[in-house]
Amino acid sequence: MLKKLIIPFFFVINSAHAAFMINTMTGYSSSADSKTSTDISDVTNHIFIGASLGAKQRLFVGQNVTIFTHQIKTTTTDKLNTMELGPRLTYFFDDGNVFYGTLGWNPYAKGKRTIAGVTEDISGFGLLAGLGAEVKINRNFHIGGSINYKSLSISESVSAANVATKESSTYTSLMPMINLSFRFR
Repeated sequence: MLKKLIIPFFFVINSAHAAFMINTMTGYSSSADSKTSTDISDVTNHIFIGASLGAKQRLFVGQNVTIFTHQIKTTTTDKLNTMELGPRLTYFFDDGNVFYGTLGWNPYAKGKRTIAGVTEDISGFGLLAGLGAEVKINRNFHIGGSINYKSLSISESVSAANVATKESSTYTSLMPMINLSFRFR
């Protein structure tokens, strides 16, 4: 189904003016509370492969892949790992393609969650919104930073006994990220 959503965009692209981009955004955050002996950490990686629409090459449309890990350590370790897939748009606000905004929707989000030693499979969807800037290092390589909001909504969990449960839980984070981009025609 995802292919049916993405592939038509690539047929719309005018190959004489199209630019292609491979972009990675990586972020890590952690916090600790000595009173409750709690350590919390989040690691998020986004990978985007897309192509530009239009002669100005400011709007890029393509596939997003998100790998998300959330961990809480107290006397036990609760952990969540997901892989998410979906379309993403990146729009550059200036002619030099330095400042941008990005929006992504990941209708496919699957992974595992362990709470109090009990592991279950989870599924749902994810959202991404970010603002950033990238500077050109050479003709094809750009480096920069961004601030990104990420949300993961879990709609179903499946226990080890293969019992499915509908649920409504959400994990959100706001974190700075380091960006690397390869852009070429």
